Amino acid sequence: NIQNKKGLEMNNRQNDEMEIDLAELFFVLLHRLPVLLAATVAGVVLAGIISFCLLTPMYTSTAKIYILTNQSTMVSLSDIQVGSSLAGDYEELIKSRPVVEEVAKNLELTENYEQLLDCIDTINTDNTRIIQITATYPDPVIAKNIANEFVKVSTKQISEIMHIDEPTVAEEAIAADHQSSPNNMKDLAVGGILGLLLAAVVIVMRYILDDTIRTQDDVERYLSMNTLAMIPLEGGTDNHEKKSERKFRGIRKG
Repeated sequence: NIQNKKGLEMNNRQNDEMEIDLAELFFVLLHRLPVLLAATVAGVVLAGIISFCLLTPMYTSTAKIYILTNQSTMVSLSDIQVGSSLAGDYEELIKSRPVVEEVAKNLELTENYEQLLDCIDTINTDNTRIIQITATYPDPVIAKNIANEFVKVSTKQISEIMHIDEPTVAEEAIAADHQSSPNNMKDLAVGGILGLLLAAVVIVMRYILDDTIRTQDDVERYLSMNTLAMIPLEGGTDNHEKKSERKFRGIRKG
């Protein structure tokens, strides 16, 4: 029982010390509030420079094709299943080298096969026979032209290779009014948050690694000793609190 009581007392004491430490840490951060605000502003400014000046605005346009398996107006369950299974084949053909190179030739683009392939993306929505062809480019008009040209060239290529009717164009791409990336407001917010967190981490680490004994409470807490007297290091009676903190400077937490 005595050991249990001692254990409980030690746990309570440790919890009390942790609460005091957290409270001190809070006041340390509060005292450094101007630094935190300055770091936040610096992060926002840096993110703004990168987002507005260094990153190239990109625009996205999307065209859609609808996969058909026959010319009949009646679509059976087997047609739907076959069309859905063929969507993967269609996506591969859309990104094939002959299609990509013909699109680059028709639009007189300077990008090679790999570069132009990075500009497009194909998506087949689950449980549908619709394939989206999305083009991303620094010029919104060219992005629109790329998406529409891929639809035109790929449907013809699919028809010739698979010996089926050309897939139907469900939706043509249009020029985007707003850039898709970078997201300037998001970048500014992320920059401010990162600046704030970085400054807070630096302040907390300096607080944790600082083992200087500064006050009477530090002596009692870390050295388990009672203070008998306080000797000021500087003359005068002003700034009593500052002098009482400086009297223990040079003593290290053991």
